[in-house]
Amino acid sequence: MIGVYSAAKVKELDAKEIELEGITSFQLMQRASKSLYLELEKFLQGTSINKIVVLASGGNNGGDALCVADMLCDKYSVVVFYVKVSDRQSEDFKQAYKNLRTKVNVIEVVFPADITLMRDYISAENVCILDGLLGSGINRVVEKESFLGFLIDYVNSHRDKKKSLLVAIDLPSGLLGEDSQLKNPARSIVKADKTICLQYPKLSTLMPESEEYVGSMSFVDFDMKLMKEGSGDIGKLLELSDIRNLVRPRPKHGHKGTFGKGLLLAGSSDMPGACVLASKSALRSGLGMLYVQTHDNVKPYLMNNLPEAICRTDLATIDSLFSATNAVAVGPGIGTDKYACKLLDFCMTNIVNPMVVDADALNLISKNMEWMGKLPPRTILTPHPAEFQRLFGKCSSRIEMIARQKEMAKAHNVIIVLKGAYTTITDGDELFFNSTGNSGMATAGSGDVLTGIVLALLSQGYEPFDAAKLGVFIHGLAGDVAAEKLSEYSLIASDIIECLPDAFKAVSKI
Repeated sequence: MIGVYSAAKVKELDAKEIELEGITSFQLMQRASKSLYLELEKFLQGTSINKIVVLASGGNNGGDALCVADMLCDKYSVVVFYVKVSDRQSEDFKQAYKNLRTKVNVIEVVFPADITLMRDYISAENVCILDGLLGSGINRVVEKESFLGFLIDYVNSHRDKKKSLLVAIDLPSGLLGEDSQLKNPARSIVKADKTICLQYPKLSTLMPESEEYVGSMSFVDFDMKLMKEGSGDIGKLLELSDIRNLVRPRPKHGHKGTFGKGLLLAGSSDMPGACVLASKSALRSGLGMLYVQTHDNVKPYLMNNLPEAICRTDLATIDSLFSATNAVAVGPGIGTDKYACKLLDFCMTNIVNPMVVDADALNLISKNMEWMGKLPPRTILTPHPAEFQRLFGKCSSRIEMIARQKEMAKAHNVIIVLKGAYTTITDGDELFFNSTGNSGMATAGSGDVLTGIVLALLSQGYEPFDAAKLGVFIHGLAGDVAAEKLSEYSLIASDIIECLPDAFKAVSKI
């Protein structure tokens, strides 16, 4: 399990780690820098980079950058710009500076006029700019009118983005660890091609609003024992090992009843495909039997594409399906007309089994919020951001949305899966970030596939929170397999279903 920690918690754990191990803070800095160096070298392999420009101010992030520069100077042409934001320097920065100053060219940037000294270096070809100006410890934004703001904007505008690389240490300078103010036009943030986080990702690196600053993101393990053994105070990032611990073995003498009977309420005359996608993904996810309650016009599509499904179109028999099945999914492609309202109302009135609610069902609930009170405890809601905000109100940032996600899950005793890159899953107490998936999955029908997977897991008896975590991870993993085969550009929802067998093989390995 990978923790996601607040900046305040990281600072606390750094101090405790030093005490626990009986080492100096500079020794910990050197250890972190060695991991940064190895990750940076891996990133630069195969490129034509032959020059390194290091930007460092007097804090520990600058100290990290100087330690990395010390390791790079034997292989690359290295120049360091020491940006003197104030007269204060951390003791570890002083030590790193002392070790480095006789080995490389160090240029001090003290006044705004000095910033132009950087131009020829940062605009050169085949250069990697290493951003060590500010770390995750800052607690206020960098204003454009400030000395540092002017410098950051200068770097962003004067480097040749096609012929250089900019790598940020821990966080791009100017980005806060938990940043919800990214729409503020009066601030400056380094725009990195890559961000290398120390030990674990910071919350801001996982947010969509930060992508233009973070670039690609990785994190390096420098053996912070307290972080590795503890739980993130913000949340946890799911790993393959976590998911393998959730997957149950399938009994050799099991039969189709053993592996669950699922009921899917999906499809309309306008959207038959949503029903087909959700149905097929459910049956590809270990489900024993699938009953589908759908619109008359959808039945031919379903039977032609998936003869394994048991299709019903008469609402008069739906109550018998509730009693005959182990879990229910409602929403994909049902529309928002009177038929859909009647279907959802009947479902809300009669359901006692575990349930997953998606798509049009969420939109209908947003217009009739009293239905939230009818949901069985631990119902799984799977909104994308627009659906989430229809349900629970507008949010100014993804960070605000995640906070409300936890609040609403707690208030309504439901599990909320907020879809997107790094999908978040919460029961109101714990928060998990998903580590699988890619941009190719931002395609019509992808959510319907997820609904089918989660339905299958619920029907097999998985506890709802486990079903949500497992379903989201497998869905993303299947998407990653599909993207590897087909590219993110060419991926469509049915490709995710076709790659579910590969995903289940991966998570089932002992």
